[in-house]
Amino acid sequence: MTTRATSRIRQLYANRWLHIAVLAAAPFLVYSNNYRHEYQLDDAYTIVTNTNVRSLTLAPRYFVDPATYTSIREQADYRPILQLTYALNYRLSGYAMWSWHLTQILLHALVTLGLYALCRRILQLIGDPTPDRIAFAAALIFAVHPAASGVVNYLNARSSLLTAAFILPALLAYMRPVESPADTRPQWRSAAFYTLALFTKVEAVGALGAFWAFELWTRQREAPDGTLARAIRASFDGRTLRRLAPALAITVVYFVLRARVMAPFPFEETRHAADVGAYEYFLTQLTAWWYYVYRWVAPVRLVADYLAYPVYRSWSDPTVLLAASAWIVVLALLMASWRRAPYLLVLALASLALLSPTSSIAPLAEMVNEHRPYLPIGILSLAAVIPIGTWLRRWPRDVSRSVLTVGGGAMLLSLGALTYRRNTVFATPMAYWEDVIAKAPSSRAHMNYGLALMRANDVPAALVQFRRSLEIAPYWYYTHINMGIAFQHVGQPDSARASFDRAVQYDRYSGLALTYRGEFRLAQRDYAGARDDFLQSSRVALHPYRNAKGLAAAYAALGDTAGFRAATARMLALDPVAAAADTPALTTTSEAGEMARGLAELGNGRAADAVAAFRRVLALNPTHYGAHYQLAAALDRLGKRDEARIVWQRVLTMAEGYRDTSTARVARARLR
Repeated sequence: MTTRATSRIRQLYANRWLHIAVLAAAPFLVYSNNYRHEYQLDDAYTIVTNTNVRSLTLAPRYFVDPATYTSIREQADYRPILQLTYALNYRLSGYAMWSWHLTQILLHALVTLGLYALCRRILQLIGDPTPDRIAFAAALIFAVHPAASGVVNYLNARSSLLTAAFILPALLAYMRPVESPADTRPQWRSAAFYTLALFTKVEAVGALGAFWAFELWTRQREAPDGTLARAIRASFDGRTLRRLAPALAITVVYFVLRARVMAPFPFEETRHAADVGAYEYFLTQLTAWWYYVYRWVAPVRLVADYLAYPVYRSWSDPTVLLAASAWIVVLALLMASWRRAPYLLVLALASLALLSPTSSIAPLAEMVNEHRPYLPIGILSLAAVIPIGTWLRRWPRDVSRSVLTVGGGAMLLSLGALTYRRNTVFATPMAYWEDVIAKAPSSRAHMNYGLALMRANDVPAALVQFRRSLEIAPYWYYTHINMGIAFQHVGQPDSARASFDRAVQYDRYSGLALTYRGEFRLAQRDYAGARDDFLQSSRVALHPYRNAKGLAAAYAALGDTAGFRAATARMLALDPVAAAADTPALTTTSEAGEMARGLAELGNGRAADAVAAFRRVLALNPTHYGAHYQLAAALDRLGKRDEARIVWQRVLTMAEGYRDTSTARVARARLR
């Protein structure tokens, strides 16, 4: 090897390491202003109120219990690897935001480097001797592009980041043996990364389609003059099956396991509108795919929560026809380029395969979503960057090339600046929902903006937003719950009660409405009603500590010693730290606290102290049912029969009024 050749190789390696350093640093630069952002949207349920992420000792449960994913029952899902990263973040910084966002940016940097490696591999396969610069440009655009900002800023979108971080090395490992066409061994290394992606999010199953797309390209490389149809037929052979065997076996095992663990959560039909089936969803997705392409080409007025995207219901709709015809034209162009540039069709097929699990015929709540196209559009962008970069490389070295370089640099700076500016949208709930309402108002946007206004103590304005939310989605129980809370804040208990009742009527699965109504009933001193709500919610809800705490307060007020002890024991078992803070409050303040103190004294055999506590309860609330009952029982223990008889008579009158036959029977027996 000549000295010049050696020097050239060293220069290439130096440039490559420089590219890697810049690509790793770029995400940390453009996302440097998001370390103090607040939790948004579903972060509240999957992270903030989800006690399961607060201890790594619960990690084994993530793999067998989808209920550990969220505190809202109908949102239960099977994403154990994702949950493990949440638990690691909590172990590192609790709920201090810096480590959570640092992880998001780090994952985006890893995906950027993975895309760089994928682009280099494709360029090498098409015979490009100097692939580094084009790959660097493609990955740098991806690193700073505003279309990725929603995924990086929104913590619950980590599922898309983490899945992409595993799928890219899986693709690279699968593509590696292509330089030796005789290599037909099972691709275990690729399958290992694919397994991690699959246990992060079920949509990773689309990687199987991406693997097959590469097999299709392999057949073309073996027979360059062959037709596309011939390559397709050749790709369905024993060699493909052997190479895919590990991934296929893992897929079967995963879906059998998933079916078993998800069986208690049959909520698929609740994740989309009742009038949107596979047909309507597919028609809408034909247009949504163009929406994703458009937001990549022109990343302005990006919408973080686009529930207002229209649903299309007929092939005769002009928008659907236009979208479908445009895709047909694209397909024709890709087929025409098969012999000269087969990688274009392969990239399109891989992107479509990765997007299809969430954007094809299986209807989901949102017609479009900022997270779904994160990796697919990144891979698809290579179909534009590679040919454009190859063409620009032949551009004459003159003034126009310098102007072109300046223009490209300005474009990258603009993309980075747009991303940096858009980060501020995610800083607070108020900024987040103001931005969404300005661009695409929806029931969820109005409701969450109302919540932000309530936190700012502007309850009248919040009520306006809740009413607008109900105008769009009148049966959404979340909004009815928050209407009830708002009415409670402004001192309108009758309106609050009506809202909570409607929320319970419309909440079919989560039990959340029952919990909120139980807490409202506690505040209204309807302790028996509160107890019943908490008990009913406990059968289905994924927020057990909250229900246990509510039950403890209700039992204390009702004078139910056994119930109170069982509820506080449940609190202690679920969250010892919170129970240590909450239990004293239940036993030392207000009438409920005095009631709990009296029960404790009675349980310890100190009847005189119990009588004093129950009398203090009745001084606060003369109609307290449980205090009357326990006072009568305590007086009996002290042998003060005459005083006890007077109280038992009151208990009998109240029990008959409440139609509480068991308590009335006890009171009559005592009176006899």
